[in-house]
Amino acid sequence: MIRFLGVPTVVFFVAFVADSSLWPAWRVSAADAGRANITYSDAQPVFETLRPDLLPADLRGLSPAQREATWDAWITRRDADIRARVADGDEDSIVNFLLYGTSFTARPRATDADIEGLVARSEIPVWLRGRSDDLVAALAAPGSNERLQFARGVLARHRIDPSTPAGKADARSYVETRTVAMSRAGALRTRALLDSSATDLADRLTLFRERGLSSDTSIFIDYGIDAALEAIARAGTLKPGSVARVAIVGPGLDFSDKLDGYDFYPLQTIQPFAVVDSLVRLGLAPRGGVRVTAFDLSARILQHLDAAITRAHAGQPYPLVLPRNLDQSWSAPLVRYWQRAGDRIGEKAAAPALPPNAGRAEVRRILVRPAVVQSMTTRDLNIVLQRPDPMPAGEQFDLMIATNILLYYDVFEQSLAGINIAKMLRPGGLLLTNNRIFELPSTPLTGVGFTDASYISIPGIGGTGDRIIWYQRQ
Repeated sequence: MIRFLGVPTVVFFVAFVADSSLWPAWRVSAADAGRANITYSDAQPVFETLRPDLLPADLRGLSPAQREATWDAWITRRDADIRARVADGDEDSIVNFLLYGTSFTARPRATDADIEGLVARSEIPVWLRGRSDDLVAALAAPGSNERLQFARGVLARHRIDPSTPAGKADARSYVETRTVAMSRAGALRTRALLDSSATDLADRLTLFRERGLSSDTSIFIDYGIDAALEAIARAGTLKPGSVARVAIVGPGLDFSDKLDGYDFYPLQTIQPFAVVDSLVRLGLAPRGGVRVTAFDLSARILQHLDAAITRAHAGQPYPLVLPRNLDQSWSAPLVRYWQRAGDRIGEKAAAPALPPNAGRAEVRRILVRPAVVQSMTTRDLNIVLQRPDPMPAGEQFDLMIATNILLYYDVFEQSLAGINIAKMLRPGGLLLTNNRIFELPSTPLTGVGFTDASYISIPGIGGTGDRIIWYQRQ
């Protein structure tokens, strides 16, 4: 079955070794970097192109002069609204933690059948009550467990203290109610993906526009990007050694792995390192190394990367833990990718022990070389409404990655993001995304190809996977 709470995937039917001495220590503090809001003149063609019902309600029906007069105030309000969704996404992360975590309980992890039953029934099942009791008990005394500390902080936003009797009851009610609601919403979204005739195209391309901005991630999409880059290199769309500057929009943080919820290793981000690994393997990275900028709204993700970069300057590598769930029918190309991921940017190390209740899994651990980590830069940026300022022509990106990001926004906001992305890319540079965006006449982004990546085989249905679309800056 397709897990309702998993990575937002599209269901489709068939259809030079890195030398650490070559990686310079680029570094710019997120606090030092400038940014500029998208101007009304940049956005005006979007108003002229989209259907009126796709425009923001509070800007619909206004004259161009009225819209321009209110534009700066609208940008300020919308930026605050979008940033508030980060907190909602954090709460969704706790649901995956409750369902699949092993660090706070010895009980079995939730199964697909458990989730289906949760969607269908009205009362809280015994298995969920047991896991929620264990989680709340652990939250009362989180110790040094960073996931428990974070979850307790989320509860504190709701004035819930799980260390008191009343707080325990409130905490259990909160996590159980959130889990049921998220499961049912996920079931509806999955049905919408499977039944393309039931929803408008704009609705399908903006499926999560009312959800919190989730930061959870998994290795699946990184395989999709790797497959796309391999096809791009083969086609000559990007030349050997031509990708020196890369932007990752929303790199993600593996708080509780989005697909499997594993939590037996420290928090980690995967995509910034996975992309560099792929570029080096395919010969797209220059000998001088790749400069990666991670753009995100989440202070938690930016702080995580900043801490890793600081440790790298002290000579510490970045540990990547890559689990593989043996109870899932991974596609053969995905398995091959998992077996080699990270081998161009780090060294293999002993994997952490698998908890008894984690199920059947294999685990790889890679220590990313400090010089690679030092080449990362973080910047706080809302890609929908903002772009770096200044952005000299020589500093534009050769490649931008925005996966599992754009479907959290409506068509109008996706169009604004496309304008910002186009201005951040050099001519001929590529945007890779697993979310189709509308190509507007005023935005010099053109779809030039796509790659279908298969993840899991599902008997009787087909498979889960992603279509990675290549948009080129004209």
